Amino acid sequence: MSVTQQPPSDAPFGLQPNVAAGLAYLLGIIGGIVMLVGGGTNKFVKWAAAQSIVFWAAYFIVYAVVLPVLAFVLHGFVLFIWWALWILGIVVWIWTFATAFQGKEVRIPVIADITQNIFKSML
Repeated sequence: MSVTQQPPSDAPFGLQPNVAAGLAYLLGIIGGIVMLVGGGTNKFVKWAAAQSIVFWAAYFIVYAVVLPVLAFVLHGFVLFIWWALWILGIVVWIWTFATAFQGKEVRIPVIADITQNIFKSML
């Protein structure tokens, strides 16, 4: 009986590219950082990891900086904005990791352009 060896994956930690990209989105900013610096050379995985980092960093900035300023200025209307952003974040999170696990590249509007500018030397 012979054993065939799988060719080494170019994704981090020997994972399949779709699994590595899906985990980058699923695990948020930490997953993005781990997959980006994990040693793989796969462009699909690197893009998913970089975009995950930018998306979650932007999401945190909106919640930590923008919403408190809006709360001061707009008072009661902020609760609606808070819920809308929370739901949008959940929808984008599910969309990105589900699509990445299917092996399809995801480009989040606006975030994709920012990701391209920030990580252009790594992608």
